[in-house]
Amino acid sequence: MQTDHTTSPLEGARDIIEHTGVNLFLTGKAGTGKTTFLHSLSESTAKRHVVLAPTGVAAINAGGVTIHSFFQLSFAPFLPGRGYASTDNERERYQRFSRDKLRLIRTLDLIIIDEISMVRPDVLDAMDSVLRRLRNPLKPFGGVQLLLIGDLRQLAPVAQDDEWQYLKDYYASPYFFESHALKEAGFLMVELTKVFRQNDEAFIDILNRIRDNRADQETLQRLNRRANQALIEGDESQYIRLTTHNYRANSINQSRLAALQTPPLTFTAKISGDFPEGAYPADAALTLKEGAEVMFIKNDISGNHEYYNGMLGRIVSLTTESVVVQPRDGGKNIKVGCAVWERMKYTLTPSGEIKETPEGTFQQIPLRLAWAITIHKSQGLTFDKAIVDAAHSFAPGQTYVALSRCRSLDGLVLDSPLPASAIMTDQAVSNFISLHPRVEGSDQELDTFKESYYAQMLYELFDFRQIDDATDAWTRATASTLSRDFPKFLDEASQITRTFHIEVTDVVARLHSVFRKGLPYRSDPEVADTINTKIRNGAAYFAKKLKPLEDIVKSTPLNIDNQRLKRRVQDTSVALCEAIAAKMRLLDHHTTHEFNPGDYLKAKTGAILASTASQASVTHFLSGGRRPAGSPAANYQSGSSRNDVKNPELYQALVDWRTQAADGRPAFVVCYNRTLMEIAAAMPATMTDLLAINGIGKRKCEEFGEAILEVVSRFRD
Repeated sequence: MQTDHTTSPLEGARDIIEHTGVNLFLTGKAGTGKTTFLHSLSESTAKRHVVLAPTGVAAINAGGVTIHSFFQLSFAPFLPGRGYASTDNERERYQRFSRDKLRLIRTLDLIIIDEISMVRPDVLDAMDSVLRRLRNPLKPFGGVQLLLIGDLRQLAPVAQDDEWQYLKDYYASPYFFESHALKEAGFLMVELTKVFRQNDEAFIDILNRIRDNRADQETLQRLNRRANQALIEGDESQYIRLTTHNYRANSINQSRLAALQTPPLTFTAKISGDFPEGAYPADAALTLKEGAEVMFIKNDISGNHEYYNGMLGRIVSLTTESVVVQPRDGGKNIKVGCAVWERMKYTLTPSGEIKETPEGTFQQIPLRLAWAITIHKSQGLTFDKAIVDAAHSFAPGQTYVALSRCRSLDGLVLDSPLPASAIMTDQAVSNFISLHPRVEGSDQELDTFKESYYAQMLYELFDFRQIDDATDAWTRATASTLSRDFPKFLDEASQITRTFHIEVTDVVARLHSVFRKGLPYRSDPEVADTINTKIRNGAAYFAKKLKPLEDIVKSTPLNIDNQRLKRRVQDTSVALCEAIAAKMRLLDHHTTHEFNPGDYLKAKTGAILASTASQASVTHFLSGGRRPAGSPAANYQSGSSRNDVKNPELYQALVDWRTQAADGRPAFVVCYNRTLMEIAAAMPATMTDLLAINGIGKRKCEEFGEAILEVVSRFRD
């Protein structure tokens, strides 16, 4: 039932992420709390998630890792449908993930990307390519939910001319919303509108006009009244200067530092592990003097909360171990030593929990010279007093970022008047913002998303397409490899897979029909009870039908002489075993538990982690080891009703002998598998008998004949 109640944008965004599977773009003006929301959600959500960002510094600030490192992406442009441009095609083709990384990616519920405005569309499409390959090839991003956070009116993506030459034929603009995968997936947009940084309505109006490219002549006149050095109140050193170019900021800082008559002291960063130079959060060699104007570049995590990222001050004393800073706001002096930044990576604990572990560390005094900084480095910071040099802005949104760092118009001074040309916006961004609808956050709207999510998760429980695809791959691999030596195995496998497909496909269709009719009326207790009964019964039915398929796959013979074909059969067997085991555990869970999306996601993660762990024994066996005790399926080596092999115990003994005789060489150099099968069937007693076996010539007989006859003799005895 529709109500008049509407949640706040922040509440609506949290509700969408926690209780639906909808992709969300969370945006808003500078100072509206996007970063605060990210950290709060990351700490509280029950969904398995990772936090990613486009650059190393942004990743460290967000408490996550870079997109490229997590997905092992190339930095070359990614061309949809074609892979990477230039010479990185080989890297894409042979991209490999560790087993733990595979388990992590396959159990993710949510990917959070901060500073999404800086992400090119081809990066998202490259992510999509990886996630489809490792998760679900039929769903954009493999079915994982995306939370994209950023402001398109601020930092823009970097697409060099040579990169854009590749990308321009695929994308209308370099912004993330052009991603083909994202367009297919769809996403909602929630815009945060309450500004916490400023409370001066006149200043907020000016910022909004500049942000939206609505700055008329009157707006410029109001703003340019601040272009007067006489407006600087008191000591100019109390103001931080924001500049468009890095060289300009460095020049100002170094000249001011050199003007101080106090002795310099240089602090050298201590770097350990993997921490590339492009991700350094501070100067590797930081030269300071007493009297220098500085800015803290990290929050105080000691618990004392003495300083925060962006806090300004002046150095009053320093030693080789620490620096004493007097805050500009007049608080007590702060003694600050080295701080530690960690470059993180995501790993799985033995229990399957996602854990952030440091890949490298960077230790340095958490300060930078702050007579001037670039507008780019000011992103996310707030200043009470600033001199803004933005007349030569060269990128869309640059002027807006600079002005919006100031808390009030009274604390803002312009280095020179702003021309109209300094206020730039990208038309592609303007079109997107004006056309893409916002989520209003009404109860009815959110309830619709939640019901859709419930249905999506329920259909996924009874979706066997991944198993069908894995079965097809396994069938193709075994059919082309085992047809000569193991035809009866293939006949039985064919019968089992055909029966499974017939019995499952028909029942799934009927079950989905019941759900489609009943789910809109799930609030009715009687309908809900019927649906829950169907879920429990369906889960039990399908788990039972999967068992014969699992058994036959675990019985796949792997005595194959061609190592490439053997690897193909082994890989497809293990992949199918993992898919079946995970689905069976998930179905078993829902025979006794009432279905709901939150519990389903938790059970699915547990099933995937358990199935990949248990399949280690299967992989060992298929790699040539013996089947572990208590294995649910028999096979040729341990006796089977499938009679491709006569005297299977003798055959297995010969296989073991051949492995030992090969002494690390490929086993077929001793003799071929087909020859072993013929020996097991004929059970030769003499050299003459052995020479009659196809594949045993005089030379083989001289080298291995006595050993083979001894194995046969032991079997006869």
